[in-house]
Amino acid sequence: MPVGRFGIWLTQVGRVLQTRYANWNSEFRLKRVVYENTGYFNVSSEVTTDYCLSFYGRNAQERKQTSMVRELFDVQGVKSVELQRYRVKIDKATVFSWEELSPAIEQVILRHQTA
Repeated sequence: MPVGRFGIWLTQVGRVLQTRYANWNSEFRLKRVVYENTGYFNVSSEVTTDYCLSFYGRNAQERKQTSMVRELFDVQGVKSVELQRYRVKIDKATVFSWEELSPAIEQVILRHQTA
């Protein structure tokens, strides 16, 4: 079904208004982008004030680990966690699929970022 210029314009305006409302309402947003073994979970609130924190195992940099990082390593299949200002990067074990891991990972992120 062709939507024409007006339909395209409405789609663009709708997205802008939706984003502005979410920002005004301080609504938490999470967007997942996954590749073969790496997933990026982009969030609308700060994850860390450091430039980048990398945890390549459960016992890596224990002093800098947050409770969210510890809980992410509790999800079976999570190999490494990297925190950036508005992004959580997860590397997974090859034998697991993102369909298995994403719900648990998103639940941990939501619990810690909206608390």
